[in-house]
Amino acid sequence: MCKKYRTLMNHYQKAGYYAYAITGVVAAISWTPAQAATATATVDANIIQAIGMTTNNGLSFGDISAGATSGTVIFTPGGASSATGGTTINSSAPGNPASFNVQGTPNASFSISLPISVLLTDAASHSMTVDNFTSSPTPSGVLDGSGQQTLFVGATLNVSANQAFGSYSGQMTVTVGYN
Repeated sequence: MCKKYRTLMNHYQKAGYYAYAITGVVAAISWTPAQAATATATVDANIIQAIGMTTNNGLSFGDISAGATSGTVIFTPGGASSATGGTTINSSAPGNPASFNVQGTPNASFSISLPISVLLTDAASHSMTVDNFTSSPTPSGVLDGSGQQTLFVGATLNVSANQAFGSYSGQMTVTVGYN
């Protein structure tokens, strides 16, 4: 065979090899599996009214007399009060439970978080502790058809024996959130 012929044949063989290789790549790129499937799903969101709360009035234990022994004053969310030990409640200033107005999405349920304890102090740094907080409703509530609910909070005031005379106060935090 002549050198020119061999060169020409090599050229055609290489060209054929490249054409075969390119055809294989194109076939691989355009091949899709016979069992492919797709599906669609909806995506949605629901914007609700933020829950809110305002204070109608704070928790007041009223006027109390401290005796020679320690005692407690208990205020229920429903407004009933009682005294134990050496304390007595002055009937002319009996106090009241705290009251809050909760507002939000109509008919939604909400949870209630109450403080564990609150420290009350007077101007002379004497103190008393309030604990055993309870609420009505409890432990959760449901807003009415207009998105309203009144929340009442009571607690227990711990009075030491011969507690110093004075006006005591502190702050409590009540939190509500949608369930």
